Amino acid sequence: MVDLPGMSSADDDGDFDEDAAADHRPGSAINVKKVAIVCGALAGVALLGSAVVYGPTVARVTSQRGTTVSTPAQVGAFTMDSSDDAKNTAEYVRDAIAAEVNLDKSVGAIYKDQAQTVILVAGTARVWKPEKSLTAAFKVVADDSGSVRDLHDVDAGNLGGIMRCGVTVDKEGDIAVCGWADNGSVAVALFPGRPVNDAAKAMLQLRDAVEHR
Repeated sequence: MVDLPGMSSADDDGDFDEDAAADHRPGSAINVKKVAIVCGALAGVALLGSAVVYGPTVARVTSQRGTTVSTPAQVGAFTMDSSDDAKNTAEYVRDAIAAEVNLDKSVGAIYKDQAQTVILVAGTARVWKPEKSLTAAFKVVADDSGSVRDLHDVDAGNLGGIMRCGVTVDKEGDIAVCGWADNGSVAVALFPGRPVNDAAKAMLQLRDAVEHR
């Protein structure tokens, strides 16, 4: 597990490297307990022969190439926490996920909804295999068993792609985790103290405000 340091932001240009994202590098997982507490160019015959298989994916990647992400100060009942502790925690989680998934640009924020918090990280890249990149992102917030359990698909909303929710565990109990991925972005959020079903609804609301095409 990685200790909770103050980490600088990463903003590296480059396409999503599927193999690098799939390999779990030592030290890439975050300390969930601390976080919870702190609250295309192909040529000739090759193009012709592969168009049926890759054509739709290339089209989606191209159409979502201009995807951006932001962290609004207010999203419905959620208010962004601008305290130093919140910023440091959000940056810590953001940097870990951005490195694992090889995001081009990324943002991180902690939102408050009454007494509960949400730790959100979102980033952009040309994502050829959204499911694979989301799996890599979930590894970063995995519990000591190395996985997020009970993962299942939930409504991804009008932006499409895939959205999944599950549970990770620390010594204090279960923490709901949700994430989305499409051909232009990847995001993961931790929802301490919130049931998974409520987390899925909150994630959809946050996505609509954070992701832009």
